[in-house]
Amino acid sequence: MELKKHKFEDLAKADNWITLGGWLNILSREFETYGFAYAQDAIQAVAEVRGTKAASLRNQMSAAAWLKKNYPNVYKRKPTWLGMMQVVLLSRLEAIDPVRAKEIAQGVFRGEVSQAEMKRILDDAQNKQPQSRQSQSRIRGGAQRRTHKFEKVVKEFLQENSKQFFGHDDIEVVDGRLLEPLGTDILVKVNAEPYCAVEIRGPRARIDPSYIVDQLARAALILRYVPHLIYAVPESLGHIIPQMIEMRDKLEIGGIFFATIPEKEKLEYGDFTVTD
Repeated sequence: MELKKHKFEDLAKADNWITLGGWLNILSREFETYGFAYAQDAIQAVAEVRGTKAASLRNQMSAAAWLKKNYPNVYKRKPTWLGMMQVVLLSRLEAIDPVRAKEIAQGVFRGEVSQAEMKRILDDAQNKQPQSRQSQSRIRGGAQRRTHKFEKVVKEFLQENSKQFFGHDDIEVVDGRLLEPLGTDILVKVNAEPYCAVEIRGPRARIDPSYIVDQLARAALILRYVPHLIYAVPESLGHIIPQMIEMRDKLEIGGIFFATIPEKEKLEYGDFTVTD
């Protein structure tokens, strides 16, 4: 047992973020191997070893998983100079503009694209406007289908992983419409009492400041009836999270957490990146 503890701590202290993220994704599935009852407990233990918050490890997990799936050769090499945030931003770009992401990927992996430049490219992709009414109609229809699919996948993940994700035994995930009078997308109950609301927002072409204020105002109202709320968005909208956190703090609204999630057929534990 002592040997396993040392091995766990050695792996938890990994300097290379790709190595760490890859191992965390394995740990989230094989947590019992290290004596943990839940994946969340295992991730929290890693955070304690590293002197950080568990939420801060989600970027390593999601970026490593994306890299392994889309660029396995880079994942296998695990270059120490490759910036994690460049990969996070590249994955978000790939979700909204796969062609542009493919064009610049090798430059990113050669270290030729800075984080600031990657952010600018992502912002440009976000701000692109449709050129015709016909293309606008196609985009709206595609966005609606993506939103419906995204909501379905997130709900399935929480149904299947609620105990591990929230760290409680007596837990139930129910239809959010049961949270009266406002309703939400998902309601999580612990010991039969409302514990956490989950607001799921699908892909959007543009986000303006008034939208952010409206969403936070709605969240504040929901928090009158439940102690915690997770605001979940696809990775393609991950760039709005810092703005929402800044506005949340200015308005002094407590209890709101944010999650960025990849758009895929089935989510793994490391895909759900939560920020407080």
